[in-house]
Amino acid sequence: MVSSQIKAFGSEVYELAEGPLWSAAEQKLLWVDVGGRSLLGRGLDSSRTESWSVVDRPACMAERRSGGLLLLSRNSLALGPGPGGPWQDIPDHGIDFSALRINDGAVDRLGRFWFGTFSPKQEASDGWLCRLDTDLSVHRVAGGINMANGIAWSPDDRFLYFSDTRPGRIYRYRFSIADGTVSDRTVFIDYQNRSGRPDGCTVDSEGNLWVAEVGGGRVSRYRPDATLDRVIELPVPRPTSVTFGGADLRTLFVTSMYLRVSAEDRLRWPLSGSVFYVDAGVAGVPETLFNS
Repeated sequence: MVSSQIKAFGSEVYELAEGPLWSAAEQKLLWVDVGGRSLLGRGLDSSRTESWSVVDRPACMAERRSGGLLLLSRNSLALGPGPGGPWQDIPDHGIDFSALRINDGAVDRLGRFWFGTFSPKQEASDGWLCRLDTDLSVHRVAGGINMANGIAWSPDDRFLYFSDTRPGRIYRYRFSIADGTVSDRTVFIDYQNRSGRPDGCTVDSEGNLWVAEVGGGRVSRYRPDATLDRVIELPVPRPTSVTFGGADLRTLFVTSMYLRVSAEDRLRWPLSGSVFYVDAGVAGVPETLFNS
């Protein structure tokens, strides 16, 4: 029997915890606190959460095949030997940070890093789905994005899933892994007339898509035909992202935020901003290292 008992992963709460990443090498979860400008790490059996400060507001990260980390922040892309830095900026990225910011990202099975950009005003669909190649060149792959968020691939690499939190849709693209392109965007799930919006997402080994539904207080699992298969109710209203971890990749980690949770609602939801974990009852897909 699968247990759906959610547990807090440490006692700390964060303004905006995001970007959870399971390090198989370190056997620990890494994540960021955007508002706190920090990177965090904790092992399943650890009694302490490690914290490292960064200058910019961090967005997401990936482990590198050559060692160290790739870190994307709201206004920068950088490489470092570990979460404590020092960080070396990636030049010539071609992103106009006077108009756009970086948000969520993930590594595809060939070791390229994909991420989204968005306008700080979130009033126009002028954001992009971008690809950072292993030679550190950045390519704009698809436009028409408002609030870029979770990115995930079907286990057979036929499809790329992408969360556009505003207006509240998960898109599915046909994905060509050979040349790193997408086509035929369709609406996989539309959140119109339902509570919550899609934020971070991941897939399991059976091809189901797990979505943190911010404002809905839940994580939902959708089958490849978009049928709702399972709901995990959370003790917080604003989960932000999900990833699989643990030695067998059967532990689902969920980040959340207390940003935009009123003082009154924080009394009702005191765990807002916590990181959680739960037995998913199914294994995830191993993280790919950024091949640089």
